[in-house]
Amino acid sequence: MNEILRSHILDEIKEIIIPDGIGGLLEVEHMILTEQGLLLIETYPMSGNLFGADTIDQWTQIVDGRSYKFANPLRHIRTSRQAIKALAPKVPVFCRIIFNANSVFPKGKPDDVSVLTSLSDDMNAMKSEPALAVESKQAWDKIMRIVRKNGQAVQREGSSNG
Repeated sequence: MNEILRSHILDEIKEIIIPDGIGGLLEVEHMILTEQGLLLIETYPMSGNLFGADTIDQWTQIVDGRSYKFANPLRHIRTSRQAIKALAPKVPVFCRIIFNANSVFPKGKPDDVSVLTSLSDDMNAMKSEPALAVESKQAWDKIMRIVRKNGQAVQREGSSNG
């Protein structure tokens, strides 16, 4: 995953807490600054056949003939996207849920979902969006002043306090 993402990353931060916009807090696993905007990533180390869609509350994993339910991961990442959009309304915020390479979506993979084998193509599609490097960097700097990591303000090298 890191190899695929490396060429897209201008800056990144992992495991942060952001305001949810309605008085609460949200955890974001991984946020990346790109020339096209901000990218939110959540990883799911799952294998087997996966079944899910945008509007289904519970997704299903089938491994070795056994079925396991898990919450629709798109709900959380899209809520996080809305919270980030509230902080940076002028920049695109992309989402990507990433599953293991040995995960298969036999009935179709929802938008904003990748398996490691499709991630490179999915990222290239994002890279075809217009570059907004200055706007993206300004939004990133604003968000970095707000986010918390381990209960503390984020200390960034070379960041300005303006």
